[in-house]
Amino acid sequence: MKESKPKILLVTTGGTISMQKSEDGTFLPSNSSDSQQLTASIPELNELAAIDILQLANIDSTNLQPELWAKIAQTIYKNYKNYEGFVLAHGTDTLAYTASALSFMIQELGKPIAITGSQVPLMQIGSDGRNNLINAVRVAISDIAEVAVVFGSTIIKGSRAKKVSAFDMEAFSSVNDAEMGKIGLSLKFSKGTQYRSKKKPILRTELETNIAMLPVYPGIKPEVIDFLAETHKGIVLEGYGAGNIPTGEFGIDLAVKRAIDKGVPVVICTQCVIGSTEMELYQVGRSALDAGAIPAMDMTPESAFVKLMWVMAQTKDLSSIAAMMQKNFAGEVHELGGLYDI
Repeated sequence: MKESKPKILLVTTGGTISMQKSEDGTFLPSNSSDSQQLTASIPELNELAAIDILQLANIDSTNLQPELWAKIAQTIYKNYKNYEGFVLAHGTDTLAYTASALSFMIQELGKPIAITGSQVPLMQIGSDGRNNLINAVRVAISDIAEVAVVFGSTIIKGSRAKKVSAFDMEAFSSVNDAEMGKIGLSLKFSKGTQYRSKKKPILRTELETNIAMLPVYPGIKPEVIDFLAETHKGIVLEGYGAGNIPTGEFGIDLAVKRAIDKGVPVVICTQCVIGSTEMELYQVGRSALDAGAIPAMDMTPESAFVKLMWVMAQTKDLSSIAAMMQKNFAGEVHELGGLYDI
């Protein structure tokens, strides 16, 4: 008796992988609503699994709004019992944000959610979309139970992914954590990866979307922080080095305190790709801690930003926000303070 193929739901949202070239030479979302083009030229996909396709959006991911994260999560949750795994085709520019969002919105996974895209449209010569889609399906039918970014030869935990190149086909890296796995002749997963189970997923899609994120830069004015505190309910600042911010005559530490005194939480992460906030090391970091800022530790800026949205939808209490931001929910943070603690 012939074995049945595993059922996979491929959710599409647009992005480079499904784009077409316009008359002026720029790439833009295909004017076709038929997302079957993603699989029509890749017969190997049908050898791997029985694939159903559902198009939720057809946009350049630069135009993504947070509401789409909830729509994707709700779609996967609604169809959870009907499929053995899920693949999400997504534009690369905001893929890391979406991967983090799904990591928080759907927890206690017992099946894989593989997120992929491409640097070159599927229908263009030299596209990486073909291999990325095949590998995403391979991950979706594998034994893991994680939100995973599948790109090039790398499998990355969703809450740790960051786009690091607009040129390389290996466009994403795992930040402050080991890669979840590698893709070669077979799939190899790292120690600590979560595997399939009969867990029932927990869905929490509510977000406080009125959150601002801003890098600290030389010459930044405290009025900028004051404005953000007036117009937003939470702020993520990308500080220098270990989470340092300007202090003194040209500092913003007093503006950070004013924001927190108004009940607007300020989370500080680092602009560095590798490393953790250690704000007690320098006076310029300590002053922010004394003002009540919340250290993001070794979270990526994308993960810290989305997590603050998610946390603030569950509580408005500043102490509870601080505690939740420093708690690990989806592998996004090492609770002891960072990857390099001894």
